[in-house]
Amino acid sequence: MKYLVEIRRKRKNDGIAIILFLLLFSFSSCFKPQTFPKEPNIEFIDFIVKDTFDILQNRVLNGTLHFYFVDGDGDIGYDTTSPRQNTIFLQKYKIENKQEVLINMQVPLEYFVPKFKRNIQDEALQGEMFVKDLNETFPFENDTIMYKFYIKDRAGNKSNVASTGYIIVNNYLQ
Repeated sequence: MKYLVEIRRKRKNDGIAIILFLLLFSFSSCFKPQTFPKEPNIEFIDFIVKDTFDILQNRVLNGTLHFYFVDGDGDIGYDTTSPRQNTIFLQKYKIENKQEVLINMQVPLEYFVPKFKRNIQDEALQGEMFVKDLNETFPFENDTIMYKFYIKDRAGNKSNVASTGYIIVNNYLQ
């Protein structure tokens, strides 16, 4: 008799599990993935600065750019077998007499991003990116700087241009 009760309990629990599974499955099919334009879009989140030293013990302000991105067709980044293509593009500006003056960099501020794996059900790709080691070395040439940046997807679609706003270098010295 005890054996039959245990079997009934298992069947009852199995029935509840099946009902819950069917409810979750039916509700999940009601939610459609959010759609976004095929051109990437970015939004500046933060620029983090640390007063530190590099490997040669030179004083530097180590900057990290943090931003949000979304791409409607999810084609951000490249796989490792393709020719190295850059995805993130930055331009550095100094502020002189309240004017933004582009700083001509010896090495362009362009960054490779690996191809993202994405949810098959949702074509769009969204998330946050960090660009590290945007350093200012001591003595600082400019009191106030700013970065403008954008991304490109594999189809060559360019995002909007976002900005860090003014970064007053001396405010980060300890």
